[in-house]
Amino acid sequence: MDCEKTFRIHLDPDLIERFDDSLDRHEHISEQISFVEKAFEKKKYRGVPAWDCICTCVHRIRDGVAYLNKQELGRMECGSAFDFINFINNASVVLDCIQMLADILGVDLNEQNSRSAVFNMVGRDGKGTDKEYYEFLRSLCAVHPAETDRHRRYQGADMVSCPYLIWTHTSPMPPTARGGCDIHAHAFVNEANSWGEDVCIRIDQVFAYVEYRYSLLGKIGSVLERYQESEIQRFRSTPVPGMGESETEADFIGRLKDVELERFGSNNDFVYDFAKRAVSFVPTNEANLAAARRYAEAWRFALGLQLNILRDMSREGLEHAGIEGDETGWVLFEHLLFPHSGAQELRMFDYNLEKIHYLDGGYGPRDANWGRTKLREMDDVLGRRVVFDYEADSDAELYMLSRIALYEIALMHPCEINDAIPLDSKYRPADAMTRDGGRP
Repeated sequence: MDCEKTFRIHLDPDLIERFDDSLDRHEHISEQISFVEKAFEKKKYRGVPAWDCICTCVHRIRDGVAYLNKQELGRMECGSAFDFINFINNASVVLDCIQMLADILGVDLNEQNSRSAVFNMVGRDGKGTDKEYYEFLRSLCAVHPAETDRHRRYQGADMVSCPYLIWTHTSPMPPTARGGCDIHAHAFVNEANSWGEDVCIRIDQVFAYVEYRYSLLGKIGSVLERYQESEIQRFRSTPVPGMGESETEADFIGRLKDVELERFGSNNDFVYDFAKRAVSFVPTNEANLAAARRYAEAWRFALGLQLNILRDMSREGLEHAGIEGDETGWVLFEHLLFPHSGAQELRMFDYNLEKIHYLDGGYGPRDANWGRTKLREMDDVLGRRVVFDYEADSDAELYMLSRIALYEIALMHPCEINDAIPLDSKYRPADAMTRDGGRP
């Protein structure tokens, strides 16, 4: 009796990782949102957000594959093959997720679902498939052992029940009597004076079926990539005009925002809203006019690059404000709203830099007062670039002035903004006309 015989499947973990990569294959288009996420953000799958289903499937497949690959089958516990029950249940989660991904992404698996080459079990009417037979085994062995009644072409009665599963190599029967089976699943047919039937299960067939169904992830990923490429080309062929002669700057920015919504989603809404404020901002104190104009021009430059991004569906290269060596994933458009340069004089103010956002109009009076307090504590640094009037200036003006000051400080230090902004007095103060921190 070969009591030490064990079985272990191997599912290639790289397959799910390649599929996951394909979901973000075009991260150069948008660092904030997957292109597939945008495409499916409003779609439902049986009433559930489709993107949530896609993410769940990827996580479940990844974890399920890792778990199944570690399982060693072939041992009896408490009178039954519970390791196989555990295996077929968890394998079914992986396979169900693959089918769900195919359904959501519109991948036709009818041909693959109609195969019967693995189990060669076509049932009583000759129309059975591997998929249906596997589902029968799962019902009988694992999920409905006391009442398997939905697989009539494989059942010997309207309902069958399975009291136990036995690894045949643990049986005292000689190998010739085991019929080439690895597991006998006994099935009562609920008839008087009937001993029932034995369902013969070969692990090589079960593994082959699971491996084949898992391999379909490659087909689904290829369809996904073709879909992404076709959508990108469709957007690239749809013109995005520059600012029209009769178009106001605010309307132009609003139109770009609408295009971004259609192509990339809503993650950058607030950046466009701030851009409108930045290009139209007129400071109360004339001493801040020059700095405010430079900041506005920087935004206009960034919006020109953003127009290129929307037209070309790419964030790579200088024409799209791609910044060499920038590991943040942002382009100039995002950096201008959060111009944190890592300057030495700002390093002791991390908390303050976070809390001055309380002045941006999205918080209540109490938080705004705290934002003012934290801003005032930075006056020795930010006040070198702009003039703050904490008594007369509104919260909105103080916030905008803080952005302007941080922008000009960024131009004095090696950082992404300094790398991207042209060496032109339209954008830079006189002491920031080089990229090495203003040093001559």
